[in-house]
Amino acid sequence: MSVKKLVVLLALIPLFTSVLIINYFPDAEATKSKGTSLTKYGSTTSGIVCGDKLCSEQDSFQANTIKIKNEKLKQGVFESAMIFTQTPPNIDQEKGYFVTEIADGLYWLTDGSYQTMFLTTGQGVIVIDAPERLGQKYLNAISEVTSEHVTHFIYSHIHKDHVGAAHQFGKDVLYIAHKDTAEHLRMKNDPTRPIPTITFEDTYTLSVGNQVLELSYIGPFHSKGDIVIFAPKQKVAMVVDLFHPGAGPFKAFGLTKDMNAYLKAHDILLEQYDFDVLISGHEKILATKDHLKTNKEFTLYVMQNAIKAREMVDFEQIAQEYGPLGRSAMFNALFDAQAQICSELTLQKWQDKLNELEPFMEDHCLAMIFYVGID
Repeated sequence: MSVKKLVVLLALIPLFTSVLIINYFPDAEATKSKGTSLTKYGSTTSGIVCGDKLCSEQDSFQANTIKIKNEKLKQGVFESAMIFTQTPPNIDQEKGYFVTEIADGLYWLTDGSYQTMFLTTGQGVIVIDAPERLGQKYLNAISEVTSEHVTHFIYSHIHKDHVGAAHQFGKDVLYIAHKDTAEHLRMKNDPTRPIPTITFEDTYTLSVGNQVLELSYIGPFHSKGDIVIFAPKQKVAMVVDLFHPGAGPFKAFGLTKDMNAYLKAHDILLEQYDFDVLISGHEKILATKDHLKTNKEFTLYVMQNAIKAREMVDFEQIAQEYGPLGRSAMFNALFDAQAQICSELTLQKWQDKLNELEPFMEDHCLAMIFYVGID
């Protein structure tokens, strides 16, 4: 190479280098802004920047996002939500409630005593029940997780403690209930419980946006118009006041007026519904079929002990002691004695298996004594 050509080449090197620098850094910044590591070598990403995060953080975030998306693609309750069938959630005392998505578009809401659910559809929110004590908290919970407006309201049954805040969703909402619930609410004419605009006798399928709920009347296991609200895609059922997961039933088996319907409801739910969790209306946890099976076993055990207690109490002895006080006093003493024996027999086996069982135990026994004696 001649001296003249070498001089020309040396003169071009700085110019060529500056062009490389100008072209490289805009591309590098663009690549960085897309979240791609500029210096990612080997398998170690700790301390290396990917966009505005460390690569290790970015990878973790992406993995968690993929996990959530995968859960939503599956039918049924999210695996991450199943913990609430055993462990209660931590409730923010300032807010006074806990709300979380437990299946695709289906949210569980609880204050630790009452619990319910609502469903986002892409075309509005379907609300099921509105417990009085939740009130404004229910509205806050919905607005916390979605910008959709409430379009439909479903009554699980008539009782005001579960539906007494139904009015707060407005006049434009469609209210749905069993015909017995509608008849009762028309009779009550209670402004806090709007009269249903849609009623049904046996079954009703509600389809809104991308969601479906199946409503079914399975008998008055607790009160008038008791229904099952079932989300088939999410595998979630809501059946209010039938039982308490992990605890004893409310007074006299939830104040049931029909023990036959109460017992039958257990079998219908266990045999005909494919659910992962059941929202029971009360308690701090979600219910499962195992909880329901336990309640059925407990109920049948009380029935056995009610029969035993009737056989063990000497009516003639009660009549001699209390007869002079009148028939009412005599029969009151008889039923009290039978209920006490039934309660003692039941608690020997069940006291350590169900929470808060003892306070209502004699009431359960008394209800069952009447059932096996006169039904």
